[in-house]
Formats: sequence, C-alpha cells, structure tokens
Amino acid sequence: MKDFFVITEHRSETISSLLRWFFLIICIPLFYYKPVADVLNFDKETFPTLFTIGILYMTSTQIVLNRAPEKSFYYLVFTRGGILFDYIAYVWLMQLTGGSGSPFMPVGYLIVIHAALYWRLKGSFILGGASFIAILYFFLRDGGYQNTTDFFQFFMNTSFLWLIALYGGVIASKERQYYFEKNMYQLQSLQDYLTGLLNHRKFQEDVLEKTKKNEPFALVLCDIDHFKDFNDKHGHVIGDEVLKLVAAAFERYLPAKEGKAYRYGGEEFAWIMETAEEYEVTKTIQQVNTHLQVYPYTLKEGALPVTLSYGIAFYQIGERPADIIQRADTLLYEAKAAGRNTLKLEHQTSEEKQLTI
Repeated sequence: MKDFFVITEHRSETISSLLRWFFLIICIPLFYYKPVADVLNFDKETFPTLFTIGILYMTSTQIVLNRAPEKSFYYLVFTRGGILFDYIAYVWLMQLTGGSGSPFMPVGYLIVIHAALYWRLKGSFILGGASFIAILYFFLRDGGYQNTTDFFQFFMNTSFLWLIALYGGVIASKERQYYFEKNMYQLQSLQDYLTGLLNHRKFQEDVLEKTKKNEPFALVLCDIDHFKDFNDKHGHVIGDEVLKLVAAAFERYLPAKEGKAYRYGGEEFAWIMETAEEYEVTKTIQQVNTHLQVYPYTLKEGALPVTLSYGIAFYQIGERPADIIQRADTLLYEAKAAGRNTLKLEHQTSEEKQLTI
C-alpha cells in the first residue's frame, strides 16, 4: 500500500500524460461549444493544427509509456522531449486564448514542476525563464504595462512562477538526493563489495521469488578450481583480482534479461537463468570459459590459468528453494570430484561433459 504513494519517474510521466489529455479534452468545448465559445471568443484559426499534433504526440507517448523499457532510447526521447512539447503547446495555446490574459497561463507552473523532476533546480529555472519570457512577450504585446491592474496581475503571476521554479527545484533536488542515497544503501545491502555481483542474501531472495512463481529456470553453482592455491601461492590480493576477473566475465556473458550472477560465498558463484534449455546454459558457460582462456589473469611470470567447475539444476514445479540449491550443489561437488574444469548437468544421459579450456 505504501508503494502506491511513491512517485517514480514513470508514474510522474503517466500523470503528465493524463494531464495533457485533460487539457486537450477541455479545450474542445472552450473552442467549439457555442454557448461557451461565443463568450470566450478564442482564436480558432490554428487550433485544429495544434489539436492534431497533440493527438499524435500524446498517443505516441502513451504507447511508449506502456510498451517501451524505461531505459530505451524512445522512452527517454518521448519523456524528456515531452517538456519541450508542453512548452510549445503552452505558448501556442496562450496565443489562441488571449495572450497575457489567457486562462491557461497557470499551466506554465506545471511545466516548470515537470522540468524540475528531471533536471532539478537547473531545469526548473530554465523552464521558468522560458515561461517568463513567453508571459512577458504577451504582456508587452497586449500593452498590459499601460494598465495598473494588468501590471499587478503580471507581477503576481511571474512572481509565483519564479517561486515555484525555486521551491520546485529545491524540493526535486532533495527528493532525488534522498532516493539516490536510499538506492545506494539498498544496493550495498544486496551487492558484494568486492566483485560488484549480487550477494548471497539477494540470491536467496531471488530463488525464493522464482519458486513462488512456479516458472522454469536454471540454477548454476560454480566454483573456481584450485582457488586456495592462488591464495597460498600468490597471496590474497591476487586471489581478489581473480574473483573480479571471473565476475566481470559473468556480467559480460550473462545479460540481465537472461539471468543474474551472484557471489555465493568465497570462490563460489551462482547464476539464475531465465531458461529451462540445457543448450542456453551450456552456451553461456562455454562463452565464459572461452573468455577466461583468451583473457586470463596475467602476472609478471606469465598467464595464470583460471578454470571453473559447474553444477546445473533445473527447477521442478512445486519444489522448495533448498531442494534445487541442494541438487545444484551436489552436481557441483560431482563435477569437482570428476577432475574439475567440468560441468555436471542434471538428468545427463551421456558421460560427464568435459569443458577443456
């Protein structure tokens, strides 16, 4: 329930999109419903063009918000570009609805707040300044400076605009700082400090979540062969560098959409892969092993070969997290007992598959 009140960037964009639709819809009776339109007497000449552009842009934005990943190029273009569209539409609408006396003048406050959400104080002042220039232009064009009431209204409107730009930017900056620190603390609690991979705690949480969903996945436990010898012969500093080397290979060949890699403990790692296909798992393992062969850890004395042993288990509907972890661990033990630099697959019908690297 508490997450309902958390305004993420995606939610703020959804709200902005709904506000655009709201203003577009209320413009229709203001321009074309005769009892109202005759009283307001707005300029209709270019409104159909503005309306058409608005429909096209807003429909495209709605599709992107619902379908595109938040980090995708189109998502970023339509969300960040929405601020520019809002400003152009705002100035255009003011031109059609009375200039300095437009009832849509306060919409500029919303645009400033929208800019502050992305670019904080800097963004709010840039859009605040742009909105001020637009309001000032209409004020001078319409001769508002010649009327005390109009001048006072202009002064109050622009003063509120700058105050909103200032406080909106400050609040957005504080909020961004808070969420940045919160995310950093959360990341630190779930990330292994040495390798940068997810840690054992996160692994246990993710295995539990996957089993609750009852969806197929592969669990891979792997271990650096003869890692104790690295530490004994070359020291713990070199051992740490080897751990980082292996972790970097995992991150390179195990994209987030295909699975996650974890430091399970010591020299042992784990993968959760979004597949039940043996081929997909073994292909990724082969890529990692080939990478470690081509780019081994290098000392002054020469290359330091790094090999891994793997135990691979596939989720069986209805089983507990401890069950699949135990099966993968048993398979890993068998792989190491068979001579290391191997993988052991569950339900393997052929002899143990050697991964010579």
